Amino acid sequence: MGKKYSMDMSGESERNNFHLENGWYKFEVAKVEEKISKAGNQMFVVNIALDTNAGIGTEVYMIAEQGKRWFLKQLLKACDCPASEDGVYDWSEEDIIGKIVEGRVENAQEEWIDRNGNPRTTEKSKVVEFRKIQ
Repeated sequence: MGKKYSMDMSGESERNNFHLENGWYKFEVAKVEEKISKAGNQMFVVNIALDTNAGIGTEVYMIAEQGKRWFLKQLLKACDCPASEDGVYDWSEEDIIGKIVEGRVENAQEEWIDRNGNPRTTEKSKVVEFRKIQ
């Protein structure tokens, strides 16, 4: 009998081929996870979905370090999380999960190296802005 493996795959998902035309779309905030970026910054990885039942969506990375939190602030405002008079946002995951917001999608060419070491270029959709539903 071969070796037995035990692997936690709860964080694994199928390859994300998220592609939309440029423009504004309604997204549901599905999941929020606090992490540390490769550069060592505190950040939140927010999973947003066009259709949660079909699993169509993407992750957005929101740096949470002072001076770099503008994207996180946009999402909090879009989710109706108010700031106090001094600009402090007191919020929790429950305040944004399940909320519907608008996100602006832009497409850009992305260069990467495949498993065989060959350079590739593909178009990638990215959410670049959030706002409250108009």
